[in-house]
Amino acid sequence: MKKITFLIFIICLLTASNFLFPNYMNAEVLERIVAIVNDDVILQTEFLKAYEIAREHDPNIIESDVLDDMIDRLLLLKEARKFRLTSTYNKSTNARDDKVIIKEYIDVRLKGFIHVPYEDIEYYYYQNKDSFSGKDFFDVRNEIEEYLIKQELNIRLLEYKEDLKRNSYIRIQLGTEP
Repeated sequence: MKKITFLIFIICLLTASNFLFPNYMNAEVLERIVAIVNDDVILQTEFLKAYEIAREHDPNIIESDVLDDMIDRLLLLKEARKFRLTSTYNKSTNARDDKVIIKEYIDVRLKGFIHVPYEDIEYYYYQNKDSFSGKDFFDVRNEIEEYLIKQELNIRLLEYKEDLKRNSYIRIQLGTEP
């Protein structure tokens, strides 16, 4: 008789505990994490917002490209904040401030070390002389130099971003369901 009473007591206790903690039984996901980049996360709402903005500019863009750009931006922003020279850094910056910070960092860290030899500028001018509509070399020299610097900067920036990715913890959870 004691065993039956004890068994009924345990069943009643388990049933009552089920009603005492209803939130545990009805849990729902409020936000998903799309990617983890070192100590930062990219949330699904952030990703979807960036994806919609990107689709306005390029309807053929794919989700992985947008996510890759967001990861690159996080890595560059973290490095830029680490080496920021001015003391105006504020944790609550907006996207425009982040762009300025990243641009300044790229200009100092990468672009500042690019030098285009005079011979390369001259060579480019003579190879593409027809596209300058009869202008003299000295009239377009600065324009050519800027163009060649921009090309070299793009190459170095790609290499730098790949290096940052190699030395970072990145976990992508795009398209995975729980």
